[in-house]
Amino acid sequence: MGQLEYYAGIDLGGTNVKYGLVDSTGRIIFKQQKPAMVDKGAKPLLHMITNIAENLLLRAAEEDITVNWVGVGTPGTVDNVSGTVIGASPNIPDWPGTAIGPHLRDHLNLPVFVDNDANAMALAELRFGAAKRFKTVVCVTVGTGIGGGIIIDGELWRGASFSAGELGHMTVSYDGRKCKCGNLGCLEAYCAGHAILERTADKLKNRAGESTELAADGAGGLNIKKLFAAARKNDPIALEAIEESARILGAGLAGVVNFINPEAVILGGGIVDGGAGYSEIVSDEIRRRAFATATENLRILKAELGNDAGFIGAGLLGEYKSKKNHKV
Repeated sequence: MGQLEYYAGIDLGGTNVKYGLVDSTGRIIFKQQKPAMVDKGAKPLLHMITNIAENLLLRAAEEDITVNWVGVGTPGTVDNVSGTVIGASPNIPDWPGTAIGPHLRDHLNLPVFVDNDANAMALAELRFGAAKRFKTVVCVTVGTGIGGGIIIDGELWRGASFSAGELGHMTVSYDGRKCKCGNLGCLEAYCAGHAILERTADKLKNRAGESTELAADGAGGLNIKKLFAAARKNDPIALEAIEESARILGAGLAGVVNFINPEAVILGGGIVDGGAGYSEIVSDEIRRRAFATATENLRILKAELGNDAGFIGAGLLGEYKSKKNHKV
């Protein structure tokens, strides 16, 4: 076994920033998270990421380990060559145009690699998690937004202009709900965290006389944690809202399975981690709708690295980029 290498990664989400240090075997040395406060806008968020990166390097020094670069995973379309967010980041105001890589390089005096957060998750699962046995994989993250990372023949596929894998903005209803991206009927508008909560609130309103655990609390204090906790106690409204959302996601992913014909679909993110049969319903809907030839040998698996996948994959970005034709 070769000498251990160490990676520093930051995973920016719509709700939290997760970050940590990990070694080349996948062992986490340090991890932490804090609220992202994306509503504050781009400049405060970039300042927060800079402070986190500096603290990671300080922690690495305290642990007496050498970090050769810092990796960042972020929502949005990312030019991974320059490290700049170039578009499509509807959950973070004013984020497109933010030059994360150049800014951090100036402050850290260290190489910095930036990519889409779902791409980072895909790399982590491919290297250390549920996707490591496969070469062609679709990874899906379901949380504040919905993202995707596509691995083809062992390599991350970014597309002709860095936009590959934006599964959350596939249209599933041509005149449907308004999405934060400005389009109508996007998968994210039906299946992301806010959409599930909106669906649940509508059910509570329409069934006001029904005695359930969620009804007792009311829609005012509703959040994803409470929703899934109620579902695990067989609350009928919670179970219905989660199932409907999961089936819409499965229907959308069935088209992706027909189109790419992957060996595996890996499901991750906070909504998937909520349990309550969510991933099983998504899997059932994919198999019900996709071609039998596309699903005959398909594996549909939960991500193994959980909420750590994003920062682990971000940390791997420098290794992936530094080796020509390198397959993780």
